[in-house]
Amino acid sequence: LGTMESTAAARLPPLLSRYHRHFPEVHIELVTGTSGALLDKVRHFEIDAAFVAEAFLPGGLDVQPAFAEELVLISATDTPPIKTPQDAQHRSLIAFNAGCSYRRTLQEWLGAAAVLPERVLELGSYHAIVACVAAGAGIAIMPRSVLEVVQAQQALAVFALPAPVARSTTCLVWRSGHASAALEALRG
Repeated sequence: LGTMESTAAARLPPLLSRYHRHFPEVHIELVTGTSGALLDKVRHFEIDAAFVAEAFLPGGLDVQPAFAEELVLISATDTPPIKTPQDAQHRSLIAFNAGCSYRRTLQEWLGAAAVLPERVLELGSYHAIVACVAAGAGIAIMPRSVLEVVQAQQALAVFALPAPVARSTTCLVWRSGHASAALEALRG
């Protein structure tokens, strides 16, 4: 089962706990990655299913919405309020690599106003992203649910994003036509 870091941290623990109580004979191996990387792994038969963030082209995949996420913008506590893309001018973007759908969402929001990040610092965990943002190295986007799990609200300035940008749906995807008892149990 593939999953984004955010889903693994904030959404999967209760789901997997419930799953293992009902199906103790099923062994699940988790693989984390960006939505883009996970979609490739599903399409290339490397994993059976994955939790990924919209938007993506579902060609050859079946899709089931799983979780609604509110995305927020984070920066250092001494940062002036960021309410528009122009407020983020001349800042570095701290994010997962280019396959990250949340990163793409932030870059599209900034890009629509012709605001380009000063640079992009790519990191591999939310803890590292939060630490760099808190230190003043740049701004980042993340689900509010993850921010609550890492308990870093006091160390960061947290800004709401406009409704279309702030809404994200995490979906469970699998290859069209693929069926198994384990997948059906996960979908239920």
